[in-house]
Amino acid sequence: MVCHHEPEQQVVAFQLQELPYDYDALEPYISGEIMRLHHSKHHQTYVNNLNAAFEKFQDAAAENDVVGMIEGQSAIKFNGGGHINHEIFWSNLAAKNKGGGTPPEGELAQEIEKEWGSFDEFKEKFSKITVGIQGSGWGWLGYNKVSNRLEIK
Repeated sequence: MVCHHEPEQQVVAFQLQELPYDYDALEPYISGEIMRLHHSKHHQTYVNNLNAAFEKFQDAAAENDVVGMIEGQSAIKFNGGGHINHEIFWSNLAAKNKGGGTPPEGELAQEIEKEWGSFDEFKEKFSKITVGIQGSGWGWLGYNKVSNRLEIK
């Protein structure tokens, strides 16, 4: 199959954002060394690979190579997902003096208690579900608008 249009060559460059806190801000719960390694090496690899995958995709698009474009989508999805997951992860952490390590309050606390009985019961359930996730091990607490309930995914 050949496309008969000239796609615009776009340069997409994702970047690793600086953390909004120092690497050692979460000690003693997470060591500064682990934070530095995970952010500057592991997350950076997702960003590098995402940029490389986009470049290959754009090259395939410029050559009207539909097969190459389709093949490149899985690398974009995998590395893009890793990048987005990490951005969310970093933004959900906070040092103790910035509110980190404290149980939720207000509406979130009420919904957790309604769904699991207590924050401790929620943590136990969350751990049981997420410890068994093969691969990246990402687990999320989210709100399902259809069922009007919190869910662990």
